[in-house]
Amino acid sequence: MAVNRKCPKCGSNHVQLSNERSKHGCLWTVLFGVYYLFWVIIKWCIGCVVFCLYDWWMAIIKRVMGKGHVWQCRKWFSGNKRVFYCHDCGYNFKA
Repeated sequence: MAVNRKCPKCGSNHVQLSNERSKHGCLWTVLFGVYYLFWVIIKWCIGCVVFCLYDWWMAIIKRVMGKGHVWQCRKWFSGNKRVFYCHDCGYNFKA
């Protein structure tokens, strides 16, 4: 996944991928829980539409061409953020 990723600050190849999840406390859940639930439902609907209208057809087309396809709907369904850490300069960057 991140085999040839380079640090934009120092240009080093010694970077590590980390998946981070955002966590909220009880007060946040009490105050914004209903709105967050609606957002999750909307997000899943958008992800399903992207899967049906784009990813599925592009996967078939790429398979016929003999190439691989990167699924775009994975961004909508997972709550993880992809953050890279450089071991040489300590810089954190998103990709």
